[in-house]
Amino acid sequence: MTDAVPLSIPDIDDEQDTLSAALAYAKAGWYVLPVDQATKHAGSVLGKGWPSKTSRDPETLIAWFAGANHALALHVGRSGALVFDVDSPAELPPLLRASLLTVPAPFQSTREHDPERGHYLYAAPHDRSLGNSNGALGKSWGEVRGKNGVIIVAPSVHEKEADGGRYEWIRSGPLPLLPAVLAEQLPDASDSSDAATDHEVKAFLDTHQRSERPELLAGVLARFDTAVRAGESRHGAALAAAAWAMREAAAGVYPALAAAERLQEAFTTAMATARDGSERTLHPVRARSEFLGILSWAIAQTSHSDLAAVRDAVEERAPRDDDFSDLLPPGHPQAPPPFVDGNLATVHQLHPEPDDEPGVDLAALTFEREVEHELRKLKIREEAQRRARKARQSTAPRPPIVALDAFLAVPDEPVAYRIDRLWPKGGRVVLAAQYKAGKTTMIGNLLRSLVDSQPFLDTFQVEPFLGKVVLLDDELADTMVRRWLREQGIQNTAAAAVVCLRGELSSFDLLDPETRTEWATALREAGATVVVLDCLAPILDALGLSEDKEAGRFLVAFDEMLKEAGVQEAVLVHHMGHTGERARGASRLRDWPDVEWRLVREKNDDGESEPNAPRYFSAFGRDVDIAEGLLSFEPSTRRLVLAGGSRKDAKTRGAAGAIVDFLTLSPGSSGRQIEDAVSGEQCPQKAVREALSALIADGRVKTSPGPRRANLHWLVDHVNNISAAHAHDSSALTHSQSIAENDLSSKMSASQDQRTETAGHSPSASVRPSASTHRAVSASVRPPKGGRRTDAHTTAHDPRDPTDLLAWTLIDGQRIDPRTGELHPDDITPEEPR
Repeated sequence: MTDAVPLSIPDIDDEQDTLSAALAYAKAGWYVLPVDQATKHAGSVLGKGWPSKTSRDPETLIAWFAGANHALALHVGRSGALVFDVDSPAELPPLLRASLLTVPAPFQSTREHDPERGHYLYAAPHDRSLGNSNGALGKSWGEVRGKNGVIIVAPSVHEKEADGGRYEWIRSGPLPLLPAVLAEQLPDASDSSDAATDHEVKAFLDTHQRSERPELLAGVLARFDTAVRAGESRHGAALAAAAWAMREAAAGVYPALAAAERLQEAFTTAMATARDGSERTLHPVRARSEFLGILSWAIAQTSHSDLAAVRDAVEERAPRDDDFSDLLPPGHPQAPPPFVDGNLATVHQLHPEPDDEPGVDLAALTFEREVEHELRKLKIREEAQRRARKARQSTAPRPPIVALDAFLAVPDEPVAYRIDRLWPKGGRVVLAAQYKAGKTTMIGNLLRSLVDSQPFLDTFQVEPFLGKVVLLDDELADTMVRRWLREQGIQNTAAAAVVCLRGELSSFDLLDPETRTEWATALREAGATVVVLDCLAPILDALGLSEDKEAGRFLVAFDEMLKEAGVQEAVLVHHMGHTGERARGASRLRDWPDVEWRLVREKNDDGESEPNAPRYFSAFGRDVDIAEGLLSFEPSTRRLVLAGGSRKDAKTRGAAGAIVDFLTLSPGSSGRQIEDAVSGEQCPQKAVREALSALIADGRVKTSPGPRRANLHWLVDHVNNISAAHAHDSSALTHSQSIAENDLSSKMSASQDQRTETAGHSPSASVRPSASTHRAVSASVRPPKGGRRTDAHTTAHDPRDPTDLLAWTLIDGQRIDPRTGELHPDDITPEEPR
């Protein structure tokens, strides 16, 4: 014989959902039920007769809790437990306090600030039926929860959460048996409306085995079948039939187990199909689980039955030889199966676990239940949105259908700008700015330019307009807004207005139609024609909208407010991400405006932006394309001026200066040598290449062929110096060589400490005026890639012709070594001395 599941409290995680917690409680032996979050009444969800409907069946729990927002309760009495619900720990009687300390039980705290207030759980003695009476323990401390009692448990939300209410298990684990000294203080239950415990059900079925009139069970089954066919509630009909059958079983009319099995079979069959096509149906496992609750309730009723009266009623309604077969539907079993002593079904057999029924996929069932719940919510939301759209459409006239020829007959208006090349008239602008990039300063400059008709950023002309610019600021305190705008030196202050929303964003709930209309009316009365909102993020936070999914809801409401207020033009300020250079959040934030302005800061070598880093401005959108340009800032007036030049231009200028410095010390270097020497964190390789190309295009650097098809680079001023040194008559060549050598030597000596040794050239080597066929060196020389280092103390020589290792410059048809000023040997005539 299988015993009932031992009661315990499982470990419930703080983040656990209600469904998984309900399954965990059921596995630990508890009958659970859903209750309404607001009322916490035991029958608020299951309705009348809830004690017979509590369950441990996983499928039933999934149907109750998947996707729902119910609180979770434990059916204390039916589960075989007793709970002390302590509300005033200071009022505990000494005996109860001593027992709670001596025999610690699982404890659920119900108040954060009162560590002893909450639920203390014990297993009820099997030979007692304890109810909800405090008995001799008094009433000032709290209440007893026994028969017909429930408690709300974690992870449910406490109705007084704002005041420190909570459901949190401080101690979990198995329930100890209620101490006898406490049980003696409590009376037996007088209320039979609760369900019997598993132990009581099993004991009842084991005890009541007499079978004086077994044929009368057919009449009970026939009455149940008739009630179901007549359209009565199947659950209610089963309650009446089971209560009737268990009273007669207790009177010895027929075995209780046989009656329970036959009624369970009839109820399971009745729940398998829907009588009207829409009625609920139950899988056999769930039907048997529900019937066990019905049986538990019916058995509990027998404790107050007059068994003598039951026997008299049996004699009155059915003679011993009466046959009820004519009352049974065709195909219905004629009589209960023969009862064999000792062949007892247990509570476990009447209520099998899911493992006893192959093919039940709880995960899949949970998924389907949640899908059904979400589909219902979607349908409700879609219907609500449809009605809202219908309500809006009723106030807005349908636009006319215009034929294309008539549509195109209207002449195009020239593109007009509020700010020349930057902001089309009637357009929307989003200013996307990086963190601390100066967006508030930019808005101050914009406000001054609009109302005083001054060029924006000292570059873009502003078209004057009638009306006011209204600034809605939700980030800064009014004192700071006032100081910063005063520093702008605005002249036409009457053409602007300011609203400081910091700390009052709840008043700007544009999602509410009434609030939206109030703001539209206020803007229209103020004469607003341009609205600047700085900035979006705090408003989205106040409305509980996410930037990545729901920003569009606010933008739609914002547009509706502007239209209702008669405002044609608006600027919306929004943050960029910390690492990106676009407005963060949903792509809707980039689709909404006609133009997007960008304000970014230069980053340092670590990819971070320093507070004093240069700022750059750019704009792109419909009929707008302004390339990135550097901004200059005047702190005393807080004025910004577009100075021009992008971050790319700045890198190129820096790389060009580094190249000039390098070629001054190392003329005749190849492109690879220049990149190796100049490239780095400050000068990326790409910037170096672009700068070198620009220097060549500008005529500041000349190139000439070098060994192995390399291009050698020279500063034009350096080459001109060498050309001038050899512009004399060839008879004066030696003198020219001397001048070139002295000129080059003086340049190299002047910057000796700044030289960097590069491939093919050693600035540390001595330069001597000697013939090209005789080059003595006193220091090591690093040849081009592929060569070998040599010095004056080694005998190793490069097998190639020494003249092939040098770079020669072609000047006036003659090859000249720029390092020594010597002519190539083949270019010297025999008459000239060597």
